[in-house]
This record gives sequence, structure tokens and C-alpha cells, in this order.
Amino acid sequence: MIKHFALIAAGVLSLHTATAQKYVDASTLTIIGRTCPMEGHPYYRVDTTRYHFDNATIRRYCGYPAGVAVLFTTDSRRIEARWTTTPRNYGWNMSPVLQRGMDLYIRKDGIWTMAGASRPGPEATGRHSSAIIEHMDRETRECMLYLPTWSELLTLEIGVDEDASVTPLASPYKHRVIVFGSSITHGASASRPGMAYPARMSRMTGIEFVNLGYSGNSMLQPEFARLLAETDADAFLFDAFSNPSAAMIRDRLDAFVATLVKAHPDKPLIFMQTHWHAAGNFNKEAAQFHRERIDTADRMMRRLAKQYDNVYFLDGEWYYGKDSEGTIDCDHGSDLGYDRMISERLPRIRKILRKYGIR
Repeated sequence: MIKHFALIAAGVLSLHTATAQKYVDASTLTIIGRTCPMEGHPYYRVDTTRYHFDNATIRRYCGYPAGVAVLFTTDSRRIEARWTTTPRNYGWNMSPVLQRGMDLYIRKDGIWTMAGASRPGPEATGRHSSAIIEHMDRETRECMLYLPTWSELLTLEIGVDEDASVTPLASPYKHRVIVFGSSITHGASASRPGMAYPARMSRMTGIEFVNLGYSGNSMLQPEFARLLAETDADAFLFDAFSNPSAAMIRDRLDAFVATLVKAHPDKPLIFMQTHWHAAGNFNKEAAQFHRERIDTADRMMRRLAKQYDNVYFLDGEWYYGKDSEGTIDCDHGSDLGYDRMISERLPRIRKILRKYGIR
């Protein structure tokens, strides 16, 4: 026994090695969090043959399953995963499990409860195998596995005991809200996939908040407006002002909103002010850029909210907190920052949604 634990400490053995007896292709189970599934790519959020983005980064992000989750039931004592992702370097301000790993939630007494996380393999290979949870009893459990936030997922198999069952679990969500936005929505820099704010709000409310975050590239583009106009949902939430400059907001916002109002005249379109970027605390150039952007969004959105009955604006730029302790790198939220954001934003969002019978 002493030798066994010594080997684990030395990295020779791992408690996270996958040794399941049976594997199930996750694409045959229930998948949530996509807007328009793409044939041959079950984990893409958006069909890139239907929507055409000149920016290669945007096309790549369509294939990143941020906010996408696999739902299933199983009576296995152990749950594991084997998966492959496209090789890429890790981002310096994000954890490996957020970028290439997964986290598992099990519904207990009606509440989605964290059960375990998968450990990604070497970044250069893109091949991963990991135990997620073990030593459970044989009770049948409802499971939700959040997929990698910052890598294209090529294959995914869920491992269980040889004599265990694995069946699709119907989505527990009856209402769907599309969340379009920047890296803040995409998930940077939450600790793991299930901690991104759309995923957390889904579990907290029983409303599915679908993650359409496009890190650094959410700039009110017309093709995004077309995508959102053609997407069926009960409501739309926008983190639309964290990426574009003030000039872009002035040039694009009116047309962007008009397109969506025309397509969804009876659906709530909720726009959130961006947060104050802490880089502007001492960097005068950054402070001027962020202040102009915030003020421009505030002025234009107040006008648009008066112009259209179904357009709403959530003002306020301090939802990470004025102490700057809620960010990992001056721009992106930590789990603390997102917790503060949800505490400030979610009650206001739910108040609007209730007007439309979304609860």
C-alpha cells in the first residue's frame, strides 16, 4: 500500500486512468447547447456550412462546444471518458480542464450537483482518457457532462461498467435563451466548463441559457445578426459591448437591433452593459477606450429601449465589483467575478423573462 501511494505521488500511477469495460459514443445520447446542429459534427454549436464568416477564428469557434452538454442516465458505479480534441496550445489565463476537459453533474434531490471532472492529456496530442467518478452505488443517476470550452471536440466516448446501462436523458429545460457575446460569455476564465455563467444560470433557473460566446470576435457583425434572426428561442441575451470599439457600436448597433426586432418582434431582446475593464485603473489609454465604449453603449441602448417595446438594457459596469478582485487578468472574470455578475444580473434578467411567461 505504501509503495502504491508512492508511485501515485511520483506520477507513475494515476487515479484518473480510464479502465472502463464498455464505452458508448456520446453523439448517440442527448446533446443540448447547440443552435443548429451540423451534419458530421455533433458537437459544433453552429453549422458553418449555413453561416459564412470570413474570420477563420469565428469559424473555428463555431466548432468549440462551449456550453454544450451530453445528458444521459446510467447505473454504473464508475463513469469515464475517452475523447480527442484538435491539438492547440493552452491559453495562459485559463485552466486545462476549462479548455480541453469536462465536468460532470449528477442530479440529486432535484439539484444538479458537481460529481467530478476529467483530466485532459498532453496538449500536443489531443488524445485524452480519464476517470471522472468512481465507487458509486448501482442507483440509476441522471447525468450532465459539460464539454470542453476552448477546443474542437472530434470524438467522445463515455465509459461505464460492462453490465451497466447508458440511455439518453431528455432535456430538463422547457425554455431556451440564446446568450450571444464575447469571451465573457464564451467562458474565460472560469475554472471549468460548468462554471461559465450561462451554464450556471441554466442550473440555477431551469431555463436553458445557450452559450454563443465568441471570444474577441463578438462585434455586432451582420452575419451574427442573421444567425440570431434565424435561431428559434424564447428570448435572447446579449453581452454585445465587450469586444467592439465605440466607433463599431455607433456604426453597427442600430442595424443589428433592427434585424433582430424584425425577426423576433414578440421575444425579449436583453442587452447587457459591458463591465469596467480593470486595465483602465492605471492605463490611461485603456481607460479612455473603455469609458468611451461604455458611454456609447449606454447612450444608444437607452434610446433603442425606448424605440422598441421588446428591447431591454441592463445598465451598470461594476458587476465584477469595484475592488477588481473578480478578474483573473483585468479583463476576464474568475469564478468570484462570475458569481458577482450572476448575483447582480440574473434577478434583473428573470424579472424581464417572467413578463413573457419564461420561468
